[in-house]
Amino acid sequence: MARNRYPGTCYCCGKKVPTGYGHFERYKGGWRIKCVKCASGRVVRDSDKEVKRAIRLREEKYD
Repeated sequence: MARNRYPGTCYCCGKKVPTGYGHFERYKGGWRIKCVKCASGRVVRDSDKEVKRAIRLREEKYD
């Protein structure tokens, strides 16, 4: 699963999911987010390379 580039709400637990802290998936013609904690039970930190990558990719889109 790919990391989310945009913040949203986890469809499992209902918590806010910042950029890079979840996975996105296609659902009924739209997109939804599942946090990494619900998806795999892993704890994510700001220093994780996938979080940094998702933020960088989001920022590159607006440059």
